[in-house]
Amino acid sequence: MKILVIQTAFIGDLIMTTPIYRALREIFPKAQIDTLVIPQSSIILKYNPYIDNIHTFDKKNGFARKIYSFFRIVHQLRKEKYDIGISVQSSYTSAFILLLSGIVRRIGYRRLPFATDKVLLPKGLHNRLRVLKLLEPLSNNTFSDSTEIFLSESEVLKAREIIQKNSNNNNRKIAIAPGSVWETKKWSSEYYAELTNLLRSDNVDVFFIGSKQETELCEKIISHSQNQNAYNFAGKLNLLESAALIAEMDLLICNDSSPLHIANAVGTDVFAFFGPTVRQFGCFPYRQNDKILEVSLECRPCSKHGGHRCPLGHHNCMKLIKPEYVHQLITEKFANSLPKT
Repeated sequence: MKILVIQTAFIGDLIMTTPIYRALREIFPKAQIDTLVIPQSSIILKYNPYIDNIHTFDKKNGFARKIYSFFRIVHQLRKEKYDIGISVQSSYTSAFILLLSGIVRRIGYRRLPFATDKVLLPKGLHNRLRVLKLLEPLSNNTFSDSTEIFLSESEVLKAREIIQKNSNNNNRKIAIAPGSVWETKKWSSEYYAELTNLLRSDNVDVFFIGSKQETELCEKIISHSQNQNAYNFAGKLNLLESAALIAEMDLLICNDSSPLHIANAVGTDVFAFFGPTVRQFGCFPYRQNDKILEVSLECRPCSKHGGHRCPLGHHNCMKLIKPEYVHQLITEKFANSLPKT
């Protein structure tokens, strides 16, 4: 038995897909379970014990490059002769990959073209639960819906070394990820700086994380806060190293972006800002102690992914969430919980 799972969306979407790999291994313990992802997110699955092979499909860098990558991957997958193909996305690209790869049984949601097994979805499900619905044609069992990221000893040791060098052992540890691809999804850098400043006298060490492109943003926030216990690791860690650092934290504070899904997968509590987006889209932090920081406005949601500017020009969905309020929530959380050890 050979099975292929296609998920060529971004990092957060791939993390929310991880329960399907474990579930497939439970259903078919001796099967070859492979996956097709984009190069930028493939590292997330590097140590996943339920996956045999990771194929990558580079669908960026222009139309010509995408066409070349498409036929290259179809040629590669045809040689594998998969028995079952599951597409987490309903795009024509994923549908044609399944079809042209010669996979006879093709499972997807109702909108997936050329699917042999189409799954109907109830509304309001978290994305990780939607993904598990794709297994209904294969099994009636109930599966764990926890997302997960597997780390090697080297990533764990690096994270602990960072903390040892930059943290007081008695202090709480908070990670802040202030970036996002979409501008309107970002809580303002001024608010992040105010919050970081409010944490100065709280016996808290603050670790800023993000991509290389977000290094300057994090440095700006730290310098404006004048918090001597704030450290900038944006651009200095790869995805798995960032995940290992988040795993050591007492709390992650972030926007509606991939770090919240990393935190869920490694078991760290999350406070996440939701402005233009809403939990009904299915990408919210789902663990018991997580909080979605949002305000009720008639204009929410304005789009599925946010945008580069507020359509109404005020961005109140973020501006009305004040640093003092967030600081109060952090104080209450730490007063009622033990620090990670």
